[in-house]
Amino acid sequence: MRVVVLGITTGLGARLAQALPAYGCTPVGLIRKAAQREPLRAAGVEPVLLDTGGDPVRDGLSRALAGAGAVVLAAGTGTGPGSLGAATATASPAELLSGAAERAGVRRYVMVSALLPDEAVRAELGDRLPAYLREKAKAEHALRERDLDWCVLRPGSLDDTPATGRIRVRTGADPRPDGRIARTDLATTVCNILTGPVPVRGTLAVSAGDVPIRDAVAALRHGRALQHG
Repeated sequence: MRVVVLGITTGLGARLAQALPAYGCTPVGLIRKAAQREPLRAAGVEPVLLDTGGDPVRDGLSRALAGAGAVVLAAGTGTGPGSLGAATATASPAELLSGAAERAGVRRYVMVSALLPDEAVRAELGDRLPAYLREKAKAEHALRERDLDWCVLRPGSLDDTPATGRIRVRTGADPRPDGRIARTDLATTVCNILTGPVPVRGTLAVSAGDVPIRDAVAALRHGRALQHG
């Protein structure tokens, strides 16, 4: 299965690129710079260069999504209106991507949102942090309106600690994460959500915990959440 990823060059995106092949998936990375192509190919990613000059962005998304089985929005900062050029002057990349997935019939869509940005993101954004969080909330809302098997993941603060293979999941109308989660564990969680026989839908808060990732995701498929930890 081809999995199209916006944010493949982020820390989380790199870990998705490493993890997806073990689940029988080919990562397809949406990129803005030609110089990113070869490093991604060397990492086993199929790169798709987006023309950010206007309508060609939409065309590029359509080409990338042809024959895909799932979409992941793993981008952090730089995803607000205008961040992909003229085509995103009135709609964010998140909105464009979910709309393109809906039109292409790519049902499974995982969006990694943000409620607890890590220190690096907070430092990068500075006074723009509130606007960034508002944009993430807007993207969540827009995704809920789509006819997709969507799943919004709200992770705890991301870090590069070794994977534990275990998580804590909270569900509900407005779940909030606590603590932290390793990027590798979040990538594994995304892979499990994308590849199971039954879609996982809804908004989930995910943090480090005590439940094996596979068990936690399986419980969600059966309409319950294991929330130990």
